Parts: sequence; C-alpha cells; structure tokens
Amino acid sequence: MIKKPLLGVFLAVCFIFIQATFNALNTQSSYVFTDKYPTFGSEMLKVDFNKGRVKMNLVRKNTDNKIISSSLFSGIFLRFQNHYYTFGVKRMNKSRGVDFTFRNFFIDSLRTNEAVYISDDRGILELDNGHAINLSSLLLGNKIR
Repeated sequence: MIKKPLLGVFLAVCFIFIQATFNALNTQSSYVFTDKYPTFGSEMLKVDFNKGRVKMNLVRKNTDNKIISSSLFSGIFLRFQNHYYTFGVKRMNKSRGVDFTFRNFFIDSLRTNEAVYISDDRGILELDNGHAINLSSLLLGNKIR
C-alpha cells in the first residue's frame, strides 16, 4: 500500500531532476554584475553558463582601484527556470586554497539586457584593517550573451 505513493514521489523527483538537467544543458549565457561600496570600493562578478558548466569570477577592488581579493568558481549547475544550483570548486587567489562548494542563486534577465542577481549567501567581507562589510544580496548588471 505504501509502495504506490513512494513510486509517485520517486517519479516526481526524477522528472524534476531530468527537467533541470535538460534546462542546464541548453543554457548558454554570460552576465556581469557590479556593486560599489563607499567604505572599501567595488566588486565585479562575471558568471558564464555554457551547456551545464558554470564559471564565476569575483574581483573586489579597493577605492584606489587595486585588487584586494579575487576568486574563481567552476563546476556544474542545474537550472529550474531562473533558479540555479551549482556544484563545484572555489579557488581563492590569495590563499591558493581549493574548496568544494554548493551554491544557489537567482538570475533574472530583463528585455533591455539588464539582469538581477539575488543570493542569500553573500555574507560579510572582512578587510585587512579589521573592518567588516555586509555584502549586498542583490547585484545589478548586464547580460552579455
């Protein structure tokens, strides 16, 4: 008696996973998002989706336009409409450490090639002088392709 509901749940999960994989394999787009902070400078996030693979390059600059940190994330992704779920490795350029990371975020493109990036895991940036900056969860940018 319990086998039929479990079979239904299993088939629904399989259908959702197949749909997300199909959407990811048919996605080819690039975005550039920027944000400015008066206390430390600016940051630029470039996101490139190419047939199931994702690369995210984040560069933070101080007020003198010198790079203070950068990171590269590369991996694979699943796509549910405008929601992206990524799995991959993150490389921090200063520490040269590599971390396995799971991320989820939302990207919406407008007709004017403008785009919105929303993520709830942006967190806090700790500067060398000991100050902490709350990073914005909403970034505005442009769709490149």
